[in-house]
Amino acid sequence: MSSQHPWAPARRLSMVLLLGLSAGLAASAQAATDLIQSSRGGSPLWDYCEGKPAATVLPADPRSLVQPGISTGKAVAFNAYWKDCHTDPAAVQEAGHPKTCGDLRDRFYRGGGLLETGSPTVAALFTGDNTRTLESVFGASTLTATQYNALWTTWGGFVVRPDNFDQLVAERYGSVFGTGRNPYPKPFEDPNRTNGGTGRLPEMFTQLRNPDGTWSGRIGVTCHACHSGAANGVPAPGGGSSLQDLHLFLRDALPLGYLASLASIANLTRTRGTNNASDINLAFVFPDQGLLPLDTFLGVLASGSTASMDTPAWWNMGHRPVKFVDGVFPMDAPRVDMVFYTPLLGLFGSVGGPLSEAGQTWMRAHGPDANTWIESLKSPPYPGTIDTALAEQGAVLFHTLNLWATSRNNPVPKPNEGNGSCASCHGAYAPRYVNDPAFLATPALEGMASYITPQRIIQTDIVRQKTNNEAVQVAGASNFFGYPTTKGTVNDCGPQNRADLRGNRELGYLAPPLYGVWATAPYLHNGSVPNVWEVLKPSDRKPLWRRVSNPPRWDQVGRTIMGYDTRMSAYDTQKMGWKYDTLQCRKPTLFDPIPSPYWRCDPKDEQLQAWYNELVRGLYSNVALTWNVLFPPTITNSDIEDRKIYNTYMFGQGNGGHTFNSVLTDAERKALIEYLKTL
Repeated sequence: MSSQHPWAPARRLSMVLLLGLSAGLAASAQAATDLIQSSRGGSPLWDYCEGKPAATVLPADPRSLVQPGISTGKAVAFNAYWKDCHTDPAAVQEAGHPKTCGDLRDRFYRGGGLLETGSPTVAALFTGDNTRTLESVFGASTLTATQYNALWTTWGGFVVRPDNFDQLVAERYGSVFGTGRNPYPKPFEDPNRTNGGTGRLPEMFTQLRNPDGTWSGRIGVTCHACHSGAANGVPAPGGGSSLQDLHLFLRDALPLGYLASLASIANLTRTRGTNNASDINLAFVFPDQGLLPLDTFLGVLASGSTASMDTPAWWNMGHRPVKFVDGVFPMDAPRVDMVFYTPLLGLFGSVGGPLSEAGQTWMRAHGPDANTWIESLKSPPYPGTIDTALAEQGAVLFHTLNLWATSRNNPVPKPNEGNGSCASCHGAYAPRYVNDPAFLATPALEGMASYITPQRIIQTDIVRQKTNNEAVQVAGASNFFGYPTTKGTVNDCGPQNRADLRGNRELGYLAPPLYGVWATAPYLHNGSVPNVWEVLKPSDRKPLWRRVSNPPRWDQVGRTIMGYDTRMSAYDTQKMGWKYDTLQCRKPTLFDPIPSPYWRCDPKDEQLQAWYNELVRGLYSNVALTWNVLFPPTITNSDIEDRKIYNTYMFGQGNGGHTFNSVLTDAERKALIEYLKTL
């Protein structure tokens, strides 16, 4: 019999019920046809095992079929391929792939133990699952319950702890409450006399346990801070969070003695709802063995900031052979997904000696399990009504409309592969096309997306691409997270955009699968476009916009920072994305020569600011950890509210590109959006 944590079935059931609530609404609005059907993403292997005995042998992972030549002459194109990082488990010192459904389920439940907040074996930021180890620096990246309970003292506006403290934490830092119990001890509570405490943590935090199973009273940051948001007013586990403001949390916690707040020098989030997580590239300066060559070392330090990023949805990982917005790592390289859970000293490679090795050992033991849980997540069905007839029209357009047909006069260069449709890059979903050998070599590739669109075609903001320069790629191949023992083999699992690996494939951005796309706004790799309509109609994009926030309680107006409203009343069902306010840029004047960066228009338009613009871009693009230089600190509530403004003139936040769909008609856009609601 497959083993599992005793809490796991109940936690899994709560997620199923959560998604099933909206599924029931959607089911009445649409029936499956050969054009309208969706697997909701997740893991094909997990789906295969549904209802099967534990001893059932697993088939090949469909992602492993994505190899050179698989899409030659097909409507759906692939140019980034699966690498098996576990062909030699002994060499990488990680468990090989599961062989049976029982093995898969065991991994799922162990992974859930790490990632489900409140679980007995939960892990957290740079700590792993144990705050008492040297390699985690004794939980230096966690807060004590005392520190957490004192967060309100750094907010201003309150002389006593607010009675709705838990809710205000979730609002201020941009997180949601999950369906399970995620406790912490309130002041004067003993967590081991109160079953963890009577306080309620949002999903971005969790309380860890001691090795003996008792509550530790230590509160860590979780992956859900960036990876789990909300849609339709309920949690969307694994959908990517457009809510969080981690920089604000680090700022607030600094005066309380939280050591991890020193990371605020990297400014993990400049605009609320985005992240700068790729600053972790700096860990690549610590190779697994020896030291980096000087030119590579300096190249990493000169790589600059990756700037604002939108977090991709976890529920698409089971249909992606490579990962991250530029396809930089193979999907079968779980260490880099879990890098932030590595016990802190595990980041320092050979420099950290045995303590670094201990942190890496923890990651080897837990990374594959975490990935199994992540890949099993399903996207929530669209909760509203769907015009099935219009959606079917959209399905045909999505899979067959050639945007580069002669009559369209598309000015953007045409990709060399595929049929020129949306499906060409984003994958095929409708059974009519999934089962058509002109589209896919096998129906097992349903929903698979693995096409890196060249920059000359996609033309979206290039900062991320430039930052992951060749030095970063080369250094990553020698780093623990790049599986250095595979370097030079057929299954080289280091950064895939190294010149020696990608060959003649051009650099660009990876087109993602589109399961649950309705719940993943905003769009483009940097989150610069608030809805799908404006993705499809670039001329409608706004340079400055701000999402709708939740209203504060009547007696806390002006004293609190509220998070974004995630209810359907704040959702634009016609344009498929969040409603927003359009803002006007503030031009420099003699009395205000350098307006706040959140309100400032393109400095190139003003000679008064030309020098400032060039200096800032030079620093941000060429020197790591300089993103905060010449950028005003976040001090007042007004400063914090400004962080909700998405200014597309800011470094790395451009909303240009993806303009090849300018040739669509509005009627075609409406049909495409209606179809995307069904995925």
